[in-house]
Amino acid sequence: MDHHFVGIPELTSVPRVAVVVDVMRAFTVAAWAFSRGVERIVLASTESEALALKESRSGWLALKDGAPAAGFDAVNSPGLLRSCDFAGRTLVQKTTAGTVGALAVADAPLVLCASFVVAGPTARFLQSQDSGPVTFVVTGEGGQADEDLACAEYIGQCMAGGDVEAAPYLRRARTSRAAADLAGGLRSGYHPDDVDLCLEIDRFSFAMLARQEESLTVLRPVAMPDVPSTLR
Repeated sequence: MDHHFVGIPELTSVPRVAVVVDVMRAFTVAAWAFSRGVERIVLASTESEALALKESRSGWLALKDGAPAAGFDAVNSPGLLRSCDFAGRTLVQKTTAGTVGALAVADAPLVLCASFVVAGPTARFLQSQDSGPVTFVVTGEGGQADEDLACAEYIGQCMAGGDVEAAPYLRRARTSRAAADLAGGLRSGYHPDDVDLCLEIDRFSFAMLARQEESLTVLRPVAMPDVPSTLR
């Protein structure tokens, strides 16, 4: 199947089907947030917008990249997020790459956000929609981030069916620049388990679908059935 792999700067038109990939760490964090009870994630274009949205709605929370900051309830780290209780809450998320990529294709008819922890469910969702060629938005490093490209290629192979071995793709991600930066503590708002948590294949059994809701771009989990034999 003729999928396309593009960086955010290469988006010159609205794709029909877009999968926005950010492995380290936005869409690993989003999946963990849903697992900790978040009902929906609102994607913000700036930190100021994230705080304004939080302040205008009772009970909303806000999350950002980097070190903790006033007004924000969490940072973009799966290791730091996994012990939180967000049952029934709405989370506003603003990150450097992932949310930027998702907002860039927000007008597409079908938008999914993905990472390795939801790769299989994402592929199965796309299969169930008979979606045809997919534009994979590789958000990191101007479209060159190997961890994001590896994940996108893995999802594309899974869509095609057959027995797809995840290990080579995970190995590429583990040796990527982003993984080295995280492991070396070069990114703030970091937990020592972040790299390992970002490389857990199919940790969760849902895909993450982004839609427009009342002028906001909102991400929600979509439960998927058990893995069929062709995707094991």
